[in-house]
Amino acid sequence: MDDIFFEVFFKDQPQCIEVVIHEIFKQLGYPLVKVKKVEVQKNLNALDKRTVRLDALAVDEQGNHINIEVQRVVSSNLERRARYYSALLDTNSLEKNSDFSSLNECYVIFITEKDFKRKGLPAYQIERICVQDNTHFRDGTHIIFVNGEYRGEDPIGKLMHDFSCKGADEMKNETLAERMRFFKETKMGQRELSGIELEMAEEAWAEGWAQVRAEMAAKLIRLGQMPLEAIAEVVDLPIERLREIKKNLSHPT
Repeated sequence: MDDIFFEVFFKDQPQCIEVVIHEIFKQLGYPLVKVKKVEVQKNLNALDKRTVRLDALAVDEQGNHINIEVQRVVSSNLERRARYYSALLDTNSLEKNSDFSSLNECYVIFITEKDFKRKGLPAYQIERICVQDNTHFRDGTHIIFVNGEYRGEDPIGKLMHDFSCKGADEMKNETLAERMRFFKETKMGQRELSGIELEMAEEAWAEGWAQVRAEMAAKLIRLGQMPLEAIAEVVDLPIERLREIKKNLSHPT
């Protein structure tokens, strides 16, 4: 199951994403949750800093946040990416003037196509600890890397088997199989799949083009030979966006 199909598959399907979370949590010893809602392609903002788009964000009845990402390539910065996602989940969940005790549990789960640590384990749990006595810090932050290559007769093994299936009849979990049948075996499901994939492709193209224009603007600003108003005309970006780019160039983070 690639990341695009994952997003389509779980859109507005809390019962399906709950199955995924339960199979992972059950094996790793986390409390099972009741998912209240799920959003796919959810944007998280951090003022004028980097925005991220989450594959799926589930919220349970206790207000805990569970982010699930399907990762095809295991990059060298995946650990820091998980850290940033976790930080943004907190930033976007704590209301102004709220006490820090209001922060709920936060889970960031990467389902990686390849074995993240190459140890053959079903998953790798990252928890903060106190180094001196090796006790849990218990700040409510949990990062999990699920091994997409793993196959075993246990919850994660069966879940990863289902993620690799092309058809419903091969799948072990009936809830996920029923959702697969909707897309593969009904005209309504096929139309929905085609429509959402087209919408996602258009959004990706628009975002990519906006990034190209921003990079072009940055190059022109560095040259220092044109006023911002002229650059705005060339790259078709608002003057406020150019001022922001110029500020970031002067004070890189």
